[in-house]
Amino acid sequence: MRARRKTRARASLLDVIVVDDDQSSRELIAIALESFGYPCRVAVDGNDALRQLADRPADVVISDWDMPRMTGAELCRRVRSGGDDAPYTYFIIMTAFDDRDHLLAGMEAGADDYQRKPVRFDELEARLMSAGRVVDLHRRLASRSAELRDDSTRNYLASRTDALTGVGNRMRLDEEIATLLSRAKRYGHKCSLAICDLDFFKSFNDRFGHVAGDEALRTVADGMRANLRSADAVFRYGGEEFVILLIEQSLAEAESVMERMRAEIERLAIPSASGGPLTLSVGVAEIDPANDHTPEAWITRADEALYEAKSRGRNRVVSTRPPKM
Repeated sequence: MRARRKTRARASLLDVIVVDDDQSSRELIAIALESFGYPCRVAVDGNDALRQLADRPADVVISDWDMPRMTGAELCRRVRSGGDDAPYTYFIIMTAFDDRDHLLAGMEAGADDYQRKPVRFDELEARLMSAGRVVDLHRRLASRSAELRDDSTRNYLASRTDALTGVGNRMRLDEEIATLLSRAKRYGHKCSLAICDLDFFKSFNDRFGHVAGDEALRTVADGMRANLRSADAVFRYGGEEFVILLIEQSLAEAESVMERMRAEIERLAIPSASGGPLTLSVGVAEIDPANDHTPEAWITRADEALYEAKSRGRNRVVSTRPPKM
């Protein structure tokens, strides 16, 4: 009795489809499976089975070999062609043929097991117990593979995220800039880059301490993200410097965006060492595919504009235009 309860517990985890064009045979096997504790569906032929599998995959398919329009071996071949990402389906072929050639043909089509007809139900129950172990193994392997993919994705994102502010880091920035430069050269896409530097931030840290400095950097990064489109991106470039990529925006458009950004950071009212609010100086450069042969060339032009913003009194946006040919 205890063994039967364990069998039923395992059985409840399997979804079975019985495929047979003979109604009496199909119904008899379905009744037997339900008596074993296996919930099952029935299909009248291979095409019906494929429609049901497309709607909801099954753990086990038990299919007759000799059916019109599509044999059990061909059905098995079609099921196996679903790709590596599809859930594994344990396939049992039933046949009245009692020769080696049919056995080999079924296995070559991808069948897992072979059940002779007329069906002996004690043998079929044993085969389904074996199927349950194989299906469970595939489930655990699929779950582990999904965990590894999730871990890989998390590690990839973590390696490209600034730990303090949660924005992209230099590695992520380098990858994005290289991609944008390649697209600009090939397709003529517009894009602008802004380098932002918090004014007198060393004095801020000296007066308020590095804990307050870290909190100020997080607040500024959050403020930047809140004032950008979803297509744009912000990165921590180093220390108190941030880089913003403004996708498909001309220099004039980028200047306008960054002027609003500068004003928003000032409105955060983070106290500076001088008593007023912490402010932002910004240098902007539009990508120039003809002259920006490397990402560094594009960044350098924006950095030169930032230097000019600093020299002109800080808390302002300065842009640079491509050199005339």
